[in-house]
Amino acid sequence: MDVVVDDHLLLRVLLDDEPLALRAPGARLFTTGLWYHRLCRATANRAVTGVMSRMLGQVEPAVAAYAIRAVTALPETIGLCSLRELAWPMARLLDDGVQLNLMSLEALAAAEELGAELCLAGIDENPPLLETASARGTPARLI
Repeated sequence: MDVVVDDHLLLRVLLDDEPLALRAPGARLFTTGLWYHRLCRATANRAVTGVMSRMLGQVEPAVAAYAIRAVTALPETIGLCSLRELAWPMARLLDDGVQLNLMSLEALAAAEELGAELCLAGIDENPPLLETASARGTPARLI
């Protein structure tokens, strides 16, 4: 099954540290535009304070530079879900009564549209997203 990953897991993949349990051989990897934006923001702006920016701010400059290069050169092998395709499914989710923030709404719509599993880093646990996905029959798990 293909997977939609959050920004934390995306960073690990980009830094050649993909968790072994993330996906089966041959499964495709996707992320959302907002998760990718949040990862870019964490690596680009020292004023942003969050888990990733704090983590990256504590590494050697060469490691930080490597991370920035990896993030800004998103490989074609990682699918990036566009709002062009997700805006309508997101609106339908809201019409169904789903109550999530925009980032979570985009993630759920992406997973449902792709028939993929949502994978979140344990550090980024998101109970409302996980509960809503479960209630809708969308596979989701923490890594």
